[in-house]
Amino acid sequence: MKGKMLITVLTIPVLLLSTVSTSAVTQKVMWGKTELKQGQIGKVTVLSPTPIYQYNPDHLLSKLDRTLNKSEEYRVYSMKELDAGYYGLGGGLFVEKSNAVKYETPSKYKLALLEQQSHPESAGKVYPDGWAAPVLKSAWSQNQATNFETLQNELGFTGDGHFFDIQEKPQAIVVNGGSEGNEVTIKFYMWNAPSMEQGYRIPVVAKELFKLYFGNDAIRVWKYFNTGSIPDHFTANGRSVKATANDLEGSLYLYVGKKTLQNDG
Repeated sequence: MKGKMLITVLTIPVLLLSTVSTSAVTQKVMWGKTELKQGQIGKVTVLSPTPIYQYNPDHLLSKLDRTLNKSEEYRVYSMKELDAGYYGLGGGLFVEKSNAVKYETPSKYKLALLEQQSHPESAGKVYPDGWAAPVLKSAWSQNQATNFETLQNELGFTGDGHFFDIQEKPQAIVVNGGSEGNEVTIKFYMWNAPSMEQGYRIPVVAKELFKLYFGNDAIRVWKYFNTGSIPDHFTANGRSVKATANDLEGSLYLYVGKKTLQNDG
């Protein structure tokens, strides 16, 4: 499984996991034809050819010998209330507000996804859609029931601490009791799912979940997922862990071994 990552491919009736190269792990937040960038307040879509203006040192706007073409999209970073008004495209370039362009602002979902991409490990943050990222406060307990209570009370899991739900996919993360050799089994149906409004929450919650079982090694395990380099077998926090993909179910299982005194490798 090394060198691959989890993404979502929406199908009926299940969500299947696919793989992409690690070069595509840091996914761009696309908004139509353009990538959403930090500091961007909106975008314009050109409905009919319209001129572009340059803001010069005399604080005046001068028309350039250049025309924006129909169907093109441009990021907007600022506005100027001169005459009819102008949209700032960056680099001192502006386009006039008119029926030749359509102005839009990004959705809360797009802004939340951009924020998560920029600060993927942030906990306790309130995202643009109003979701407050949970923070793990309790340490792992030898009592498994206590750990499930922690997942429910601190990380927002449902079903007595077994499921983390997002609007588009209930039980996106499932944590169940293990077998004789494993303490728990953690199942993921997705990682960061750009097609889903709440998909960005998965890696945020996963980091806190990993802290519970992997302690100081949690960030290393989290990076396995976020960089798409999930080993088939690894050790973390004195636990032996096995990762297995279930193609039929469209999920990935982590079989988390019981904690031992063995040093992490």
